[in-house]
Amino acid sequence: MPIRIALMRSIVIDGRRVKGEEARGLAGAAGATDVRSVGATGNLLFRSRKAPATLERDLEAACARLYGRPTEIVVKTAAEWRALLKANPFPDRTTTSPARVLVWAMRDPLPDQGLDQLRRRASAEEEVVRTRTGDIYMWFGGADPNASKLPSGFGLKALGAVGTNRNWNTVTKITAVLDGMEAP
Repeated sequence: MPIRIALMRSIVIDGRRVKGEEARGLAGAAGATDVRSVGATGNLLFRSRKAPATLERDLEAACARLYGRPTEIVVKTAAEWRALLKANPFPDRTTTSPARVLVWAMRDPLPDQGLDQLRRRASAEEEVVRTRTGDIYMWFGGADPNASKLPSGFGLKALGAVGTNRNWNTVTKITAVLDGMEAP
């Protein structure tokens, strides 16, 4: 059965922190099997024959039932996740400074005007690259990622898109679980 990767936009919903067991339960409520969580529970890998868009709707509905409101959830197929990794415009930087690379997994490609707005926010040390599939990579250079205007000022809906970010260390952990699930 196909593997799906679901990324929650927030792990604090209506003032409650999502716990691993609850997050796995959301996937189960959407019909997923072999559910695994990675890191702070906003990252789920599971098996499902449902299309990503259907899973996004089902997971957000399950989230709304449990927490009283949903958070956006982006679902990628294993092939889409591998394409996201392959599109990495900063391979050397992800090796030497993985915490300074942020990956935005997008539900739909960020429109050109949103990309332009992000690039205007970037400092001289920062770079923003949109992949061919519409996901976004950010490099923070020597700047402290926590002090950057990029992630904190990234109003997705205002920019015309839905997505969620992970630093390269988390991307690597998610990929390791994916590798394990795909192994015979």
